[in-house]
Amino acid sequence: MAEFCEALQGRQSLTEALAHFIRSVGAECGMIVRTHTNEMHPQRVAAHDERRADPVRPLVASYADGQFGRHLQRPRPASLWLRSVEAAEPGHDPHPALAEWQAARRLEEFAVLVLAAGPSIRDHIELHFRHQLSAEVQAAIAAVLPTMARSWAKRQVGVVTRTITCHRTRADALANRPVLGEANPHQLSRAEFRVCLLLSRGLSVEGVSAELGLAKSTVRSHLRSIYAKTGVTSLAELVFRLLDSREAEPRPTLRTA
Repeated sequence: MAEFCEALQGRQSLTEALAHFIRSVGAECGMIVRTHTNEMHPQRVAAHDERRADPVRPLVASYADGQFGRHLQRPRPASLWLRSVEAAEPGHDPHPALAEWQAARRLEEFAVLVLAAGPSIRDHIELHFRHQLSAEVQAAIAAVLPTMARSWAKRQVGVVTRTITCHRTRADALANRPVLGEANPHQLSRAEFRVCLLLSRGLSVEGVSAELGLAKSTVRSHLRSIYAKTGVTSLAELVFRLLDSREAEPRPTLRTA
């Protein structure tokens, strides 16, 4: 907690403080996320993965809204959300992206710690655990979360913006790497790759939905994950990057397995 508070006053790296918090609660990876709720566009503020040096699928996307839906549009600050506990919102089917990623990483629990929630912006921490949380760990997180939320509200001006800019700079380094490259440099899932491939062939979101037999809401959820992984901010920018990829790379084949 001391390191987290120091980081929010600009005296320490927020990413390093997050890493120490992740280790202290026994998580495998996590990120701090800022979501502009009017656009439902999540931005990664800081992230840490204990297995970042291993050949595993990295944590690059936010899964909170896909899992909990509109419940998280105006949550209570300092509230704790657990995938294993929270009931799904009526009419909302959790997006399968989280389950697919967790299965690939052999992870079981997903937690969202709400730091702040206003009319247009929500800030939260996402944590991924190998096993469901014990009552003791849940109690420990619940005990420190109000202090974390208060510290977040009193943070130094510009801390979040500077950290986002730092991540954006790293993302810009990947901007010239083709989205549809054979090496899959942006770590797209198979479903995300198919969506991108069909968009590159001129299909609209509705066309992709019909071609893959998916609801349009599911396609849009895939798009949010693709935006986060590739660093683009809109469908138009993604299509531009995809067309650029087709010119730079041999045409990939649509995998159906």
